Amino acid sequence: MRATLPLGGRTLVERQVRLVAAAGADPIVLAVERVPSDLLAAIDRLKAQGYAVIVARSALDAAEAIKAEDRLLLVADGLLASTAHVERLLDLGGLSLLTVPDVRVDDRFERIDAHSRWAGLALIDGALLHRTAEKLSDWDLQSTLLRRAVQGGARQIAVRGEEVDEQITVAERADDLDGAEERLMRAAAARRSDWVSAYLLAPAEGAASAALVPQPVSPGGIRLGAALVALLGAFSFAEHSLGLGMALILLASFGEGVGERLASLRLQDEDEASWWGYVLPSISGVALVALGYALSPVHSWGCVALAATTIAFAIARRIETARRLPPGRRWLAEHKGMAWLLLPFALFGLWGTGLTLLAAYAGASFFWAQHHAHAPPPAPRDD
Repeated sequence: MRATLPLGGRTLVERQVRLVAAAGADPIVLAVERVPSDLLAAIDRLKAQGYAVIVARSALDAAEAIKAEDRLLLVADGLLASTAHVERLLDLGGLSLLTVPDVRVDDRFERIDAHSRWAGLALIDGALLHRTAEKLSDWDLQSTLLRRAVQGGARQIAVRGEEVDEQITVAERADDLDGAEERLMRAAAARRSDWVSAYLLAPAEGAASAALVPQPVSPGGIRLGAALVALLGAFSFAEHSLGLGMALILLASFGEGVGERLASLRLQDEDEASWWGYVLPSISGVALVALGYALSPVHSWGCVALAATTIAFAIARRIETARRLPPGRRWLAEHKGMAWLLLPFALFGLWGTGLTLLAAYAGASFFWAQHHAHAPPPAPRDD
């Protein structure tokens, strides 16, 4: 089955469900006549992750799950697309569909007229589904819905030729997904929001996440492991094992980056409002205070004050960036970047100087974010 083709360590249908769920689809109806064991396992995994998945064995079953007034996002069997394609379609509203030019594509893309084929995404309404289900007979549900949408005057938006095969494809066999994981890995790397993962650790994180893609390992498990390592690093600082603590904190930041890349690859990204967005930063803050405490007998209690100041600025920066993302967000102070920025000072025993620099870095990031968060929006241009 197309739905169970392997992709990113999971199945294609799992990526499709996460793709439409990110766009607000609820419930998600899988129209399938039979449910083999591998598809059932994929559905069970999705339900365990909280996705409202309904299996419809017939068109009437699908119609029962969708209200007539609902907007319905129709996804072709075997489609691999990006969030940008879904967002582009949703912005149009009404009956609309994405198309590809009838060149350089084959019958995996369903023909809709002499010059265009369906790109695999369409926006229809529940009423059309209900009318189609009542009179479907032995026709194919997907093709019939598509034909009726076209006959109903659906707006057609063409996908540029260079996007086909690179960003959007319809897979019938595993060979059709050759190179897809590599493209998804590149896209996941491009979405890194901190300079450490985007530049410094990019090759190592990319290699590790690529090796883990086919494995049955979850991003949450990797993040949990990173959190435990960071916690050990904090305890090491508290026990005055500064070198060991520094190594563990850096290892935790690497593991966190790998988990983030794997989550992005599988469309399991979680924003800063999620609890994962607080666990590792909080543990890193505890580690910073423990480091200041360990340094205080030699460098005075000012090290603890510097650690507290750094944490306060970091929290304030998060509050400000929640209002509006400033330019250069990737270079603002966050726990992973500050850990690696401290490393050269730690190697030369300049711990106090390193803490001072971190406090200044966190403060500058806060004031930069605050300036842009409270700046008036740009005036609209007169065209």
